[in-house]
Parts: sequence; C-alpha cells; structure tokens
Amino acid sequence: LFLDFDGTLVDLASTPDGVVVDEQLGPLLARLAAAMPGRVAIVSGRSIAQLDGFLAAHLGEIAVAGSHGAERRTPADGHLLPERSAALDHAAAELAAYADLEGLLFEAKTLGVTLHFRSHPGREADAVAMAERVAAAHGLHANRGKMMVEVRLPGDKGGAVRALMEAPAMAGSTPWFLGDDLTDEDGFAAAAALGGAGILVDPPRATKASYRLDGVAQVHVWLARLADAAEARA
Repeated sequence: LFLDFDGTLVDLASTPDGVVVDEQLGPLLARLAAAMPGRVAIVSGRSIAQLDGFLAAHLGEIAVAGSHGAERRTPADGHLLPERSAALDHAAAELAAYADLEGLLFEAKTLGVTLHFRSHPGREADAVAMAERVAAAHGLHANRGKMMVEVRLPGDKGGAVRALMEAPAMAGSTPWFLGDDLTDEDGFAAAAALGGAGILVDPPRATKASYRLDGVAQVHVWLARLADAAEARA
C-alpha cells in the first residue's frame, strides 16, 4: 500500500506548513502497519524530515520515500539519503531570488526546491518556464504539481514504488497507490505495471489510475475499512 501525503492523507493548505493532520490519522496508519507488516509506505514529494515533523510518532514501522523517491527509509534498511549537489544549491539561490521578486512562495526541501503560485495563479506560466530554464541549466529535473513547480534531483514516485517493492515483505504482493497530484501519475503507472492499480484522490480527470476517491475524508474511510479487513485476516 503506497500513500501520498498532501491531498491524500491530509487536505491541501495555502502553505506547505499549514496542513492539519487529523488526530485519527496516526493511529490509523499504525493499525495498517501492524496488520500489513512491511507492506505500507508513504511516498511524497516532501522530504522525510518534513514528514517526520507531522507523523514521526507513527512512522516507525512504515517505509517512507521522500523527495519523490530520491531518499528512502525502511524499518529494515534505515535512511538512504543521497548527497545534496552543488547544482541544487545554485538552482535554489536563483529560484529564491525569483520568488522574492515575483511575490511567490519559495519552499526549500532536502533534495529540491519548490515555487508555489497558489496565491498568484496568473504567474503560473512564467514560474514554470523559469523553473524549467533553471533546471535545464543545472542538470536537474523540473516537475509540475498542483499550483506549484519543483526543481529537484532526478527521480519519480514510480521509481520509489519499484524500489520499495523489492523489499522481501512486499515481494509478490499487489501494489495499490493512492495520490491526488500530477506527480502521482508515475506511481499509478508503476503500480499498474506490477499488477496493482492506482486510486486517484481528486475530481474526475485524465489519469493512469483505475479507481477514484473524492477526497481525504473518503481516503480515511477506505483505509479504516482496509485495516478492519487486514486485522480480520491476521
């Protein structure tokens, strides 16, 4: 079971730090991890450090892929974190200056940087073009999401799914990937290629997911039912 964070487990907010974690989410994830040992993972564009800030008390037995899979942590193998490149530091400086000039929200991550234009939707095209130019100049990857564009090290959520599926506990199982954003499409595709499926958490749109839930509240209900079923089989 692969779960995106923002827009899937928690509702989106106007700023990355503004998300609110439902008090029942942590215990629900703990139930799933206990009933499906080694087969639950969070796959997010956020860094693992950011995810720990929201869910640290409940992630001990859950695999986590942060920064779109560029960093991973599993209960068995610990935290695998590549070195931050000088190219990313240069790109961050350029995009921070651009965000300050244009009044956009700049977010620094462990292995990437993000320009958010939710409060200035009219500047989307310019922000995306700027991010793509900076990424190309420094050998990095530019990736669009909901009201944001990110510049980061190469990698995607599909690669994270494939890497995590190699763990003994997940080998041979059927992967399900829940996500809401364009960045989750690689995860949907990887899950389908491995015999599973994606579940889009969003209004209907063109997607590689085979199923859909309307929003975060429905995700929590679905996960609770899954936990009930898994506990009954245990």
